[in-house]
Amino acid sequence: MKFIFCLILGLSLTSHSQIRIASKGFNMNESDLRIIFKSAVTTLPKADNFKDPSLFVSKHQRGPITLFQRTPRGEVAIQLNSGDYYYSQCIYQFAHELAHVRADFQPISHQNKWLEETLCETASLFVLRKLSKEWGKNAPNDALKNYRKHLATYATTVMKSRESLTTKTSPVFYKKHEKTLRKSATEREINGAFANLLLPLFEKEPIHWKILPKFPRIKGSTLAEHFAAWRKDTSENHHDFLNRFEALFLKK
Repeated sequence: MKFIFCLILGLSLTSHSQIRIASKGFNMNESDLRIIFKSAVTTLPKADNFKDPSLFVSKHQRGPITLFQRTPRGEVAIQLNSGDYYYSQCIYQFAHELAHVRADFQPISHQNKWLEETLCETASLFVLRKLSKEWGKNAPNDALKNYRKHLATYATTVMKSRESLTTKTSPVFYKKHEKTLRKSATEREINGAFANLLLPLFEKEPIHWKILPKFPRIKGSTLAEHFAAWRKDTSENHHDFLNRFEALFLKK
């Protein structure tokens, strides 16, 4: 019985990525950083058949960024540039980069990369808001239980800074910015406006985060072709969600 318990415990600990942290520059305890990074990893749902790689998280002025080149240990390197003692921003940035990892990020240039960035922005908000609720009931420690309200406040502040869209106005907004987005993936204000609209869909049905690893990367594809390829590569239970997702940008 003891062996079985240890085996189950071991499986639960290894089901998500192992995280190595270079705490220099964060001005936070490594133990605190590990708690918030692990919390983000377990909070963002992942596909059942996707194995998280080992991660190496450090602080760097060029961050936040996930590097394509692995570390000598074979880890995925994530670099953040969050402020001192600023847990909310740290979680926000880490969750964004984690979503890139979960989307099986690759150095392929394509015209719909902005959509991946939008998903990652959505993941940041999703993790902040969900942790804010979860830590009210079951926080890793009392300090984070008391801090949880700041997570929701940070998410709200970010969301209010962006243009407000509805399902009726978003296709027009996309058409207006389509050329810009296809040339530049990291138009934060545009991506963020769409992320605000996507967030309620994922909060209502978080199971659909499992489509991330199937994110297509097809050079020269239209957005309609992108979604068609995505549906083709995912199980049918995700198709209705992808249809509603696509409808935020393209009128049917």
